[in-house]
Order: sequence, then C-alpha cells, then structure tokens
Amino acid sequence: MITAKDLTLILQKPQHFLLKIEVLKDDGETILDTLKGTIVGGTSSIDSSSSIRRTFSASLIPTLYDRNDARITEDGLIWINKEIRLHVGIMDIRTKEYIYYPLGHYVYTSTSGSYDPSTNQLSITCSDYMSKIDGTKNGQIGALTTKIPAYEENGETGEVIKYNIIREAIVTVLRQLGGINNYMVDEVGEYKALPQNNDNWQQYRNENPLWNTIPYDLEFSSGCTVLSILEKLRDLYPNYEMFFDEYNVFICRMVPSCYADDIVFSNEFMQRILISENTSIDMAKVRNICEVWGKVIEADFYTEQCSYNDNIYCCSIEGYDENYYNGDKIAVKISSTNMESPMLNVNNLGAIDILDENTDIPISANTLEKDVIFVFKIKSKRVDGQTVFYAYLLGHWQAHGINVLTDGTVGNDYAFPDGTVCKRYSKKYFQVKYNCESIEFEIIPDSPFKIQKLGEILDVKTGGEYEHITSDSLALSRAKWENWKNCRLTDSITLTTNLVPFYDVNIKLMYQNSNSNTPEQYIIKSVSHDFGSGTSTLSLMKFYPLYNNNI
Repeated sequence: MITAKDLTLILQKPQHFLLKIEVLKDDGETILDTLKGTIVGGTSSIDSSSSIRRTFSASLIPTLYDRNDARITEDGLIWINKEIRLHVGIMDIRTKEYIYYPLGHYVYTSTSGSYDPSTNQLSITCSDYMSKIDGTKNGQIGALTTKIPAYEENGETGEVIKYNIIREAIVTVLRQLGGINNYMVDEVGEYKALPQNNDNWQQYRNENPLWNTIPYDLEFSSGCTVLSILEKLRDLYPNYEMFFDEYNVFICRMVPSCYADDIVFSNEFMQRILISENTSIDMAKVRNICEVWGKVIEADFYTEQCSYNDNIYCCSIEGYDENYYNGDKIAVKISSTNMESPMLNVNNLGAIDILDENTDIPISANTLEKDVIFVFKIKSKRVDGQTVFYAYLLGHWQAHGINVLTDGTVGNDYAFPDGTVCKRYSKKYFQVKYNCESIEFEIIPDSPFKIQKLGEILDVKTGGEYEHITSDSLALSRAKWENWKNCRLTDSITLTTNLVPFYDVNIKLMYQNSNSNTPEQYIIKSVSHDFGSGTSTLSLMKFYPLYNNNI
C-alpha cells in the first residue's frame, strides 16, 4: 500500500538513491550476500503485455562486500544457480536513512554479469522468474506427451467420477512441473460465475456445476514448456493474465478492468514530478470493427426433420431416444423463424428452453432464421435440487461474431452486388457485407475512432486462442473486448517523471495533459526506470469503462 509518506519521499530535493541486491541460492530464499552500491547506470522495466513482466540491468559501484566475489565463476555471486532480489532505496533527508522498495525477484538469463576492477563497477542483466519455466533457462518438458484429461472415469463402467478443475490443473502444473510453491491462482471459468462480473455468481455456480472445468482433453508434445501448458489452461477463457509479482509470487487472474479501482497518483502529484510528456496515437493499430472466428463446431447429431408450433421446435433424430445428455451438440435445420423465448423438443423427450450461451437468458425473437442450420449444446443445471436440461445456442457451424464502434447513426441506401439494399452502417448492412448474423454495436458518440469518422477498419481474429470460443455469443463477447483494446489502447501518453520505484502496471492515476483543460484517468501499462538519470518513464492508456452502450 502506497502511503502519503512514500509520496512525500519522492518530492524531496535532492534525491539520493541506493541499489540493494540480495544474492540468493536457487531455492529463492537463502541469502548468500547483500550487495549495495551507488547506481552508475541501468534500467528496470515492467511490461503488462509480456509474460516476462520484469527485467533488470544495471551498473553500480559496490560499497559493502568482498569484491573478489564479483566474478563469473561457480563460486562467485554471479552464476547460473544464483538468484537476486532487488530493492531501490531512497534517502529520507531528514533522518539520513534509506527507505527501500522492492523491484522484483530475478534470475540471470546469461553470463552477462561482469566486474571491472579499473572502474570498480559491476554490471548485471536479469529477467524475472518466468524465464525459469518458459524455456529460457529451464522449463522444458521431456516426456513424450503430457496429457491433462477433461475428466476422470471409472475404468470398468466408463462413468465420469470427477471433472477436472482448471485452477487445480494450473496449481498441479506449477508445483509438479515448475517446482513453484508460492502462488495466487484465481478461479478460471465462465464469465458470469465470477464475483466481479455477476452479483448472483453463487447461484450461477450452483446451477452450472461445470463452470470452471476443463472442456476437453489437452495434450502437449515433448519439448513443450511449463509456461506453454499454463498458458493453454489460462486461455481456455479470455482475458486472464499470468506473471510473477515483485515478491516472486506467481499470479493468475483476470486482467484488471480498473473500473472501481481508486486513483493511486493524483494529478497534483504527477505535475510536481513531471519532466516531459509525449502524446501519441498509433495509427497503424487503430481498428473500429473486430471480427472473431471461433471454434468449428462439430455436431454429434444432425436433423432436417423439424417443425415449429406453439413456439416449440419439435425435432426427430434417429438414435436419440433415451434422454437428454449433458454436452451433446445437436444441429437442426430451422423450419420457421422464432418468436421470443422458444423451446426445443427432441424425440418428445420434453420441451427445454433455448438459452443464449453468453448471457444465459432465453434468446430473443428472430434469432433463429428459417432454412438455416443452428447448433445447440445440451447442458444440465441443478435447480431446486432437480436436474434441468437446457439447449444453449452455439450458432452456426463455426462461432462467429462482429463488434462495431459507431455513434449509432446510419447513412444513405447502399446497394450490394446481389441487389440487396439497406442503410449504410445499419446492422443489416454489416450482416450482409460480412455474412455474419451476430453483429453488435458499441455506441460511443464522441469517439475519434468510430466508423462515421474513419470509415470501416477491420481486425480479424482467428486461430490460436480464438479456437477455444465455442459459440456466436461468446465470439461477440470476445469481439467487444478486442475492439475495446483496438480503439483505446492506441490512445496513449508517455510521461517521464522523477524516479518513483513503486510505480506498477494496471493501476490508475489522474493526469491533465498539455492539450486538455481537465485531468483525466489513465492506466499504467508499462514502466521503465533509468537509474543513471534518476527518472521513470510511463506508458499510459486513457481509461475507458469496458462497455458503454451496446445494441
């Protein structure tokens, strides 16, 4: 927790810094020696977009150690099996004592440490602990294959006896394959089952007991890394991050939205330590339409025998005559466009509600179109102690969704080559142009990046982590997130200030830039400290709530 005393310390003039380096055994705890020195030059960085979040390099004049230990030898303090813990001290000019702030826990990534007796300087280059599990220094898996099953079953009957939890799998990989026992791993699972996203999250979890389970078997080939396995588990659901913090704790959590976070640094404080400002917009990365292609949906059953009466789709499927089964995917050629809150009845097993995969509510009217094939996934919930089945709409044969940044206005009539005419920038316009029914508008009238100002600038997301997206509704949700990044992360400011060792990423501050009349909220996305000049450089992203108005 940053206190008023810490902020006051930064405002002192002149500033006196001291770098303290604790050299540790490879157990990460036992201190072999403590190096202190006057900082000659070097940098430390924190990057929220990188798996190796913290890096460090510095040159210093040692003050408190036997200089014979500063050798690149097995017996010296700079060797492959050594780790270091870094602190920057700031002198309190009233007490003449140094107050130390942690900069992170690091390992040497090469034999780049050197000692020059003529200048009495020591130089080191390091990365955080992620380099020990990403293959840089260690972390490769030697087995022929590594398998993480979705569930465990009875070997004799084939009955499922346990569904494997994503968080538990992450912890097992950390401990058994990575040798990491210091961690904080949040639950990874469905969006609406998380407390920060849904006031009724407990009820949702009770009704959806598989909300945080591994959806399918995962297999990894020989030579993969511990980090690649962890990232595969992490990316089963979007918007999660993994990193080591300044205390060498492995963190797995959702990327902070910062929506309800307090302001850590005031505009008054920032202005007092400001050295320079650079405002930039990366024109090459600006996009205002995001199209997401998800998983190709492989249906277990298919039928064209479908009728629609009393808002119920009655289907006939050969071989599906005992009961509904959790996880079954059923493809149906729709016979008529639906009314509000339709139901599905397969082989007279009983009418069950058709729900949206993302919102968990009944689908709206005109969602299912006549003569179009849609895929439904059967899921069970526990309601009032009873098992209730639902049909979740996944979409077409491949998950597909588009998000558009707009001010909500439409243009003149636009004629497509096939003769279709509709209003330019209307929802139908995008449905026809991109052959996608799942279109959502994010309406921000004053955005400088909206389609009415810049025209259509498309960003297509496909393959890789997007193959985990299993429905049109989830593709829409991901398209919103990606478009939010495309339209906002490009709106940034770079500030150079006096050195502040307790800067960190994903925290909010207030700052009034030189082109504005009022202070605005920003999020720190990266930090770089220069110990030679005694400055810190911040990359700031203007803060916007994740969603405004969507239709």
